Amino acid sequence: MYIFIACDEKLRSFAETLQDEQIKSYNELLAMGMTDKQIQLRGHDFSKLDRDAKVFLIMLPDELTNSPLVIEPDFQNAYARYVSDKRYIYRVEYAQQALVHFVGYIGKYAGYWKELELWCVNEDDYTIDVASIAQRTVYVQRELSSEPFETFFEKDELQVVRFVIRS
Repeated sequence: MYIFIACDEKLRSFAETLQDEQIKSYNELLAMGMTDKQIQLRGHDFSKLDRDAKVFLIMLPDELTNSPLVIEPDFQNAYARYVSDKRYIYRVEYAQQALVHFVGYIGKYAGYWKELELWCVNEDDYTIDVASIAQRTVYVQRELSSEPFETFFEKDELQVVRFVIRS
């Protein structure tokens, strides 16, 4: 079974996303809901700090940094190109085991893409009629629920599933 994301916008891998979460700028901390008082460190003057410079190291929980989730570019996969006409293809591994992290990843980038396809396919099954593949559409809102993804990954039988997520 091959699970992949197809979209027309370039995404970051899961590892790159974690790196982005570990280093933040002053303005990013404010956007996350922290106050100036919470950010201030004893003995440090931040008045001359470039507020967009990423200088604050955030310690992520071990559960997240040790997540088995893998989302990486896989642009050359022939079968993905056979079933989807989207520009970018990303291989997804261990999403079932790290569903919360997968949903968080999708939610983080929900505002950047217009439509994202999540596919679960039997790789190399070129006998399937692509036009007959059913599509389930989910619209991403402010709070992304894991329920549609749980349903997606609960498929007992190996089949082609196209799950379209629109922001």
